[in-house]
Amino acid sequence: MFFDVTDTMEEAALVERVLKIQNYRKFYVGRNLLLDGIAIRAVSNDPAKFAAAVKKVVATTELPVILCSLNPAVLKAGLEVAKDKNPLLYAANKDNWKEVGELALEYKVPVVISVINDLDTLKSIAKTFADAGIKDIVLDPGTSPSGKGLRESFQNFLKIRRAGIMGDTEIAYPIMAIPLTAWMAGISDPVSASFWETALASVFTIRYGDIMILHSMEPYATMPLVHLAETIYTDPRSPVAVDSKMYKVGTPDENSPVLFTTNFALTYYTVESDLASNGVNCWLLAVDTDGIGVEAAAAGGQLSADKVKDSFEKSGFDIHKDVTHNAVIIPGLAARLQGDLEDKLGAKVLVGPMDSGRLPGWFEKNWPPKK
Repeated sequence: MFFDVTDTMEEAALVERVLKIQNYRKFYVGRNLLLDGIAIRAVSNDPAKFAAAVKKVVATTELPVILCSLNPAVLKAGLEVAKDKNPLLYAANKDNWKEVGELALEYKVPVVISVINDLDTLKSIAKTFADAGIKDIVLDPGTSPSGKGLRESFQNFLKIRRAGIMGDTEIAYPIMAIPLTAWMAGISDPVSASFWETALASVFTIRYGDIMILHSMEPYATMPLVHLAETIYTDPRSPVAVDSKMYKVGTPDENSPVLFTTNFALTYYTVESDLASNGVNCWLLAVDTDGIGVEAAAAGGQLSADKVKDSFEKSGFDIHKDVTHNAVIIPGLAARLQGDLEDKLGAKVLVGPMDSGRLPGWFEKNWPPKK
């Protein structure tokens, strides 16, 4: 996901937007979701002005960049100041393909081929570039923002990817989508344009868009997109898990409660967030369940009294020595383990709520435990 800046922006505004793109962070299940790069658009069509903007961008950030112009002279000016960044050129089309192809060869940089709704010509130029020695090619079949045009764009993405999967190496390249076109569709309301841009980006995230150029930096636009991309590109065979160990939430001491949950990252960080945001100082054990949530792990045997005991022992935390109350709070969804755990751990086992969001209220009524 590349977000745009233009060479007509004031320098202060340009730097501010570049830093906003660079510093974007959304914490999610143990990692920060980030934006990927900056697309520099030559709105002025002035080589000198474009070169100055590119120079300022590459001096401000280490993020990858796309140089956007259909004018080969403008692209060359940008390349002169950004060639060490290995920028992606946007774009070669039916009119300028020879000049832009020569730039890609001269500077040894990747290039986008943009031919709108004409896959035969798109494939022909890609083959010509490949035969000339240009290896890093991206295809742009066009991204129409609405109506029948959007349907045609969607079908073009499917045709390109299907052909590549079926063995047509002459068109088996990454595909670029440009949801930014939503801002060029005559939508006067910026919120509506941003919404439609996000909808387009979502469609092409799911259906074969590898690189995108976007505009809106509003939280309601960026947050859904980074979450969707994270979901689509996460290997479902490898559950996202945290290390199985004892964690401190806040500043717990020997009188603080002891809880456990599974090491499925989404479960762990949900429980940890519910505790930390309510100022609950406690010990929180992540039991190794192969990255499976509480209810499924309890039903499938990955969460058992033996597993919990083993995780306590491996963590080095002694429920009889490290705290004074000799009590453990278990998830409500694992209530069936209460009896076995009392036998295995030799400790008082309290059944917590079904939802960790109810833990603060549960503590008010049930903590400290009765003797």
